[in-house]
Amino acid sequence: MTNTKQWAIGAASLLMGLAHAQVRVPMPAFTPYTQHCNVCHFAYPPGMLPAASWKKLMDAMPQHFTSQVMINIDTQEEISNWLQAHASTFPLVAEEPPQQRITQSAWWTKIHMNNPKVSAAVWKKPSVSNGASCVTCHQAAANGEYNAKTARVPK
Repeated sequence: MTNTKQWAIGAASLLMGLAHAQVRVPMPAFTPYTQHCNVCHFAYPPGMLPAASWKKLMDAMPQHFTSQVMINIDTQEEISNWLQAHASTFPLVAEEPPQQRITQSAWWTKIHMNNPKVSAAVWKKPSVSNGASCVTCHQAAANGEYNAKTARVPK
């Protein structure tokens, strides 16, 4: 069996395991990040994207998706450096997702969109619709805890 096939089988097995296991994505304490990012959305653990994605997101400021973010250039650089230093190096997360969106990454869609606990009707709920609010289902997400067994998917 080639290394590519072995890696693919291992990756698929890991993803299947992630969908049913407790996953911890470290959320190192860093006040500038949480103070600025939690204002508008859940401050995602830096390990959910590769460093290149965080760099692109931060370099695009003040444009941030559909919003304008007013942030001091020194703080922007400090947050950018911190995100890149704590970004994922895990092979499954290493691929940059479309538009640098976590919810469009291959690993995220495999875990969430193919999950029988999350029906099509759930994705239509305003609290879940775009999948960007991790705490809707993962109550301990702010602490880096993503436990599929304790996730509370809205009915």
